[in-house]
Amino acid sequence: MKSTKEYLRELTSIHAVSSREDPVIDYMNEYFSHYSNEIEIDVIGNLICHFPSGKLNARKVMVFGHMDEVGFIVRYIDEKGFLFIERIGGANINVLPGLKLDVVGEKGIVPGVVGTKAYHFLKPEEKGTFPPQDKLYIDIGVTSREEAEMKGVKAGCCVCFHADFLERENGWVTGKAMDNRVACAILLKLAEHLSKNKDKLNWDVYLVACVQEEFNIRGVLPAVRKIKPDVSIGLDVTPACDTPDLPNYSSVSLDNGPALTFLNYHGKGTLAGVLPDTRLVEALVKTCEDQMISYQREIAVGVITENAYIVFEEYGVAIANISIPTRYTHTPVETLSMKDVELTEKLLYHFIMGLDEGSQFGKKARISHSRKR
Repeated sequence: MKSTKEYLRELTSIHAVSSREDPVIDYMNEYFSHYSNEIEIDVIGNLICHFPSGKLNARKVMVFGHMDEVGFIVRYIDEKGFLFIERIGGANINVLPGLKLDVVGEKGIVPGVVGTKAYHFLKPEEKGTFPPQDKLYIDIGVTSREEAEMKGVKAGCCVCFHADFLERENGWVTGKAMDNRVACAILLKLAEHLSKNKDKLNWDVYLVACVQEEFNIRGVLPAVRKIKPDVSIGLDVTPACDTPDLPNYSSVSLDNGPALTFLNYHGKGTLAGVLPDTRLVEALVKTCEDQMISYQREIAVGVITENAYIVFEEYGVAIANISIPTRYTHTPVETLSMKDVELTEKLLYHFIMGLDEGSQFGKKARISHSRKR
């Protein structure tokens, strides 16, 4: 058995952008199989790990987190062997100049650096500015397109931030792909805990490691349609706002526990986002209070998660999000607190084990409850 930090270190070392999640799928499948013999992988890569309660007509709770990471794809290789790229997901291009990147070539990993104009030759108006994405290029140490292709680097190859896992003495960790390999690590530890207590389950539990969130947010939907959950709990990161560049945006910070989402949506409109089921988020809050788990309240404009679409499946699904506060999201130095991760594990475990035949969520359940009174 591994610690959560060991899982996280190994998972973040893997390169797997959207639709190229195969090595993470293999990793999750290997370790899930230690705890359940009911594992299924669908056509696009969603991995479902099932813990049945053995109860007749049991309700279903799904807990999910995505396996893919933000990155890039090689769009063009010029005659001198420099690579030009497009983003896969919302990778922060402001951090790219002078950065190490790893090209996932057909013959293995090829290290590269993002070129930047020599400081001595910068024009005054160029200082302190960022070049546009179409001007950025990757230098992999070759002198021609043919030499690049001999290394297995071609248009269509993916590019990832270089993995460099850093541990702090205070329990913080830094590296690439914390978004959302931290959720994958939590799912594996949750599977370990559930496997020891599966005879006490009253609901069927489905742990889902899903795909393509960073690219289209909807990759989990085939798994949802197969499971048909009554409750869906999404695990992801959320920006921590405890740094000098995000004063007074929100109170979400490292070391103060998981953040329960009360609203998120992407962009400046409200075409898709999460407003959690009130009864469900109240139950999560109560679990935190009963178990003396510190928690935070998240309002995040600019963030969107899969539950924005899951909520409308079939006859509707009661949804909630639990977020891990993370600094510097979508960069190679994403930073989070293992304390927050461990508290999230504790919250999920006690919430699931506390579900009984009388647990109900959604507006219909609230109306039924009021009539009984």
